[in-house]
Amino acid sequence: MSESILTSVAEGVATLRFNRAKAMNSLDADTARTIRDAVEGFSADATVRVMVVAGEGNAFSAGGDFNWVLGWPKLDAITRHAFADALMQAVQAIYDFPKPSIARVQGAAVGGGVGLMLACDFAVAASSARFGLTSVRNGLLAGIAIPVLIEAVGPRVARQLLMHGGTFDAATALRIGLVDQVVDGDVLDATVAALAGELKLGAPSVQTLVKELVTRINALPHDSNAADILGEHVANQCVTDEALEGMRAFLDKRKPKWAV
Repeated sequence: MSESILTSVAEGVATLRFNRAKAMNSLDADTARTIRDAVEGFSADATVRVMVVAGEGNAFSAGGDFNWVLGWPKLDAITRHAFADALMQAVQAIYDFPKPSIARVQGAAVGGGVGLMLACDFAVAASSARFGLTSVRNGLLAGIAIPVLIEAVGPRVARQLLMHGGTFDAATALRIGLVDQVVDGDVLDATVAALAGELKLGAPSVQTLVKELVTRINALPHDSNAADILGEHVANQCVTDEALEGMRAFLDKRKPKWAV
């Protein structure tokens, strides 16, 4: 695995850490593909219950690496498209991760870095963190952030952020729904660890089903058969081993096996 990404697994929590601190954890094709491969590995690892996405140094991620992108004009259109796809696939891999994920945000999260953050299910930020969809001020399109940005803040605010291109603080990010928690930097790791511990209390199969169904149902038109789809899944889940164990544990006043 490329040194641009560090990975570890401890007590059911996988950590994916961007490791290009001198470049503000910016992305090139190799880094993006390494992210995709690492997330797919965590997905297949039955011991992993939660994934934490973080950055080394003073930034979460600055998005695309300008030193790399400046070489694109010398490339053919097929290669440029392949490089852009690699960036999109890194964000999509995190978004599609079938287990809970948490972005641990310190320093700067800008451009495509916002996309990486919002691809996670939860975002916890240090109060000193800074955010921005700054690509427009560099003549670029923060395309990898757009789908998850619209999901997080809605189309109106997404348009504003993408057209304005300014940076803002963690309090503003919390107010507009870009992050879920803002804490002092000295308790950032403890807060993320506590949230990961809480997420491990949930039944793994239900968490995976929730991620699948929320995306699926949200994409359906309002007059669709969403109730039938959900009814079938509810009925099927109730007879799974995890459901039976969870209900028995509640009645027995003990923790279910997955939470021990």
